[in-house]
Amino acid sequence: MRKINFTTAGIALILLLTIPLSATGKMYRWVDDEGRVQYSDRVPPDQKAKEHSRFDESGIEVEKVKAAKSEKEIQEQLAREKALKRLRAEQQRIIDIQKAADRVLLRTFRSEDDIKMSRDGKLTAIDVHIQVIRGNIKRLKNRLQELQKGAADMERQGRKPPQRYLADMLSVRQQIKDAYASIILKERDKDTIWASHEEDLQRFRTLKKLQPEKPGITPSQQNASLLETVVACPDAESCNLAWEKAQTYVELYATTPMQLSSDIILMTRMPMQDDEFSLTVTRITAKEGTGAEIFLDLQCKNTPRGEKFCETEKVKAIRRNFREALMP
Repeated sequence: MRKINFTTAGIALILLLTIPLSATGKMYRWVDDEGRVQYSDRVPPDQKAKEHSRFDESGIEVEKVKAAKSEKEIQEQLAREKALKRLRAEQQRIIDIQKAADRVLLRTFRSEDDIKMSRDGKLTAIDVHIQVIRGNIKRLKNRLQELQKGAADMERQGRKPPQRYLADMLSVRQQIKDAYASIILKERDKDTIWASHEEDLQRFRTLKKLQPEKPGITPSQQNASLLETVVACPDAESCNLAWEKAQTYVELYATTPMQLSSDIILMTRMPMQDDEFSLTVTRITAKEGTGAEIFLDLQCKNTPRGEKFCETEKVKAIRRNFREALMP
């Protein structure tokens, strides 16, 4: 004789089918406190808050009531729902912002060329501003040279330069230093403008379903950028060491005599000949912390030949190698 094995679920089903149904045709199943499966045409009051199932006259489960949640579970669920609601609201806010930005972008620019023209116009305006600043620097350098010459003449004559005279010299030095700091900020503004318009270009192409392009070369990556001669030092010790190297660098490559040397500025005389250039190094202290930025500027004579000399490989190498010369 072959043995027949019944699983627990099979036995429960047989029991269910053999239990007489009530007049309403309802049958309930639950597990009591001792872990035993119970069946009846009604659920006892002490079991209604626990998980139980209802079956029809064919023994098919038609309803499953989950156990009532505890106060802790209710609070946890409410917390999850609150967090989900906040995240969905924030997500919608971001979507709304993006849609608004996309509408502005499409209203502002009709083509990729419009975006590029806007970018190039802003970059050109900054370049013009930098040229104005550099022109002011030349004027300030000439003014400082006159003041230094006047002070030297007074001392040769046995007279001490008046305090106001010395104050003017100090003011001009500070103006030169501030002007160079302004140039660095303007050069960095160019990268910010470039990045902003690059994002606009990429988004415009996405919205218009245009072929993507490779990002262009940022202003600071171009050879003409003045940022290639900026060296950042994180603390006073490294800055002092870099400043000593900067002094050595200026003494090695300068074509005009030293006009001013201090712990914040090194400056050679403005060029008199077309094959000369002026070197100026400034130490621009960071607003926060103990670090600084050391910036080298090279200026040739403001003549066609002088400008051509500035484009020679020899002069470009002096600018290009400055950063490496100051590295530890």
